[in-house]
Amino acid sequence: MSNIMKLQIPLFLPGYDKNRKYGYTGKKGENLLDLLYQTSKGYCMYCYSKIEVDSKRFGHLEHAIEKSHCEQILKDCVPNIGLACPKCNQSFKTKGDDKVTFSKDQIDELRSCNCRKEKCQKECKVYKELKYAYIKQRSIILQPMGVNSGAKEYRIQYNLYSLKFEPSSLVQYSHEEFKFIEEHIKQFKLNDSKYRTKELFRFCEDILNGDKSLRIGKYNNMIVDLLIDQIKGMAFRDIEQLCEMIHTIGKMKKVI
Repeated sequence: MSNIMKLQIPLFLPGYDKNRKYGYTGKKGENLLDLLYQTSKGYCMYCYSKIEVDSKRFGHLEHAIEKSHCEQILKDCVPNIGLACPKCNQSFKTKGDDKVTFSKDQIDELRSCNCRKEKCQKECKVYKELKYAYIKQRSIILQPMGVNSGAKEYRIQYNLYSLKFEPSSLVQYSHEEFKFIEEHIKQFKLNDSKYRTKELFRFCEDILNGDKSLRIGKYNNMIVDLLIDQIKGMAFRDIEQLCEMIHTIGKMKKVI
């Protein structure tokens, strides 16, 4: 039961096709958008809300390090481009970016690097150094490549006991690493009373009303799909009891 109660948000690591060109605009942008939708299964890489409804896509190609810092390179740097909903891309992610500064030497080095752009499939050394300088100033798990400290990936989980997003319990984080992930969660208002997802409770209400379908993709947040993956082999009565518990916790915490 303890594993079911902590839903691990997956890493978003695209499987780039070496025979395709990717970028930010035009056909290369379409190629990248298709791949990132496939990678995230149609959810925002930052808030996990669905960004494809009724065969209509409204997700944005989003620059991990904002392209304005060096548009010549960052605009079409493939590992620098993730997928986000409009709110995360245009509001939550950009808030505070105006305080980020890079030295002239850092930008000059980026401009002079031998960038493969549309054929690039991994972060190059120069980009990694710029990314490290960025996350020293902003606590954001940049997508799609994520952030790590040595061999430790910065991961997030959704805790069904507390009904909150939190740093993953699968990784032993230092105080600083734990704080970084908590700041990321605050940046995207994942636990904010105004913006937190209610889709889990919608799922539980459907179960308690007798819906046995357990359909992946039916609900508007990834955490429901993650829960369905965990419980799909369980007896329906056990699923009902789990949903009763989640619903009761939600009422106690006044999040329903």
